[in-house]
Amino acid sequence: MEQAGKSMRGDKDRISGLPDSLIHRIMSFLTAQEAVQTCVLAKRWKNLWTTLPFLDFDLHKFMCDGEPDDGEWDDSESEDARRNPFHKFRDFVTMAILLRDSSDLHKFRISCKRFEQHNYHSLIRSWILYALKHNPKVLDINAEPVDSLPLAVFTCASLVDASLSSFTSVRTIKVVNLPCLRRLHLNWIILDQAFIEKLFFGCPMLEFLHLENCCWEFSSINSRSLKYVKIQCCCLRGEIERQTFSINTPNLLSFCYRSCLNVIGCRMFLKMPSLTSASIYSYWPYNGRNNILTGLSKVQNLKLSGRSLNELLENELSSCPDFSYVKNLSVNYLNLSCHFNLFASFLNHFPNLEKLSLQHVGCSSEDDVDRNQESSKVAPFMGKRLERVDVKFHRSDRCFPRVVKYLQDITEKSQAQINITSLDDWSSQDWDLDISEHVWQHW
Repeated sequence: MEQAGKSMRGDKDRISGLPDSLIHRIMSFLTAQEAVQTCVLAKRWKNLWTTLPFLDFDLHKFMCDGEPDDGEWDDSESEDARRNPFHKFRDFVTMAILLRDSSDLHKFRISCKRFEQHNYHSLIRSWILYALKHNPKVLDINAEPVDSLPLAVFTCASLVDASLSSFTSVRTIKVVNLPCLRRLHLNWIILDQAFIEKLFFGCPMLEFLHLENCCWEFSSINSRSLKYVKIQCCCLRGEIERQTFSINTPNLLSFCYRSCLNVIGCRMFLKMPSLTSASIYSYWPYNGRNNILTGLSKVQNLKLSGRSLNELLENELSSCPDFSYVKNLSVNYLNLSCHFNLFASFLNHFPNLEKLSLQHVGCSSEDDVDRNQESSKVAPFMGKRLERVDVKFHRSDRCFPRVVKYLQDITEKSQAQINITSLDDWSSQDWDLDISEHVWQHW
């Protein structure tokens, strides 16, 4: 044992012998603060961080972890930086940028919420400008609020992936020219029609678009390049609420909508002939005007969920198209109280359905089930290709056995296998992942 310990202590430093490119890859998983701390590991590592093509500055992590244990600028740290963690972060980022060499950046990320109280807008802009001068492929900015981003952000020819959050104005942006941009995430931004038109004209390669917590002052999205769109917690405002809203994306493959259908007071027209997967989740009551299902008739995989799902089916069933291409249907949060026939009628719009997945599907009480069954005979599902029905439930749901009996009745002709799983044995995140999110996260 002692001999083995001596052998281990005498082992060569294999990590330091790796090429710079491989060490850079390992260090890419570190924040800038952690990367700087590697300078104390060995002589080889002293300046290695200064050539790192990844810079990740995160105020929250910085304040949680504290300042670097050692570094080249410790002696020159300003007195106010010792007293104020915001000033300490300011000095750290500034010095890290000054000491870094002139090589190009692959990724630059800055996250500094609550930084605005120290009036550092111009400083944040200078950090972003530094990154843009070094031809980044990935740019992730989450600094709230920034009145406006440097205009150079929208003319950076090297950008492939950009995530921009909490800058308040797009009206000053005159030109968008991002020839290589393929993926864009916009968060907490007011978007107008002029900017949207410039965006799609200036981003001919854009494939992924994620709009989150944005206010729309535009009435249409038109793009031939988009393949994946995710709209999350967004709303229309102003005159747009009383108009029509259209999405014309002939090459779109996946569409994910997680927002309030009642906030969108206008009618929606979706033109997505190539769409294969769609996920619709509404948080609030449905206003009955959207006509959103009509534009999803060509999908192969469809997920419908949210507290307003009953209202959605009630209002759109009469104009609902046949979903002849859908093979997989997921339904979440559907109250079957007095709506058994409604759901059965809806299912008959899916003649080629092969798999049905249900979760949080039940009744308000057992009496609702009894009244429903007594009032009318439930129409059976006529599809002949249905192979399986996956149902997830809570053990505390006393109405669940009646719901299963109902499912057995309507699927009797298809002879589908019904698989029952308790949600108490599943992690909630197993179900909540959207169809399009799998593509989005692993692209």
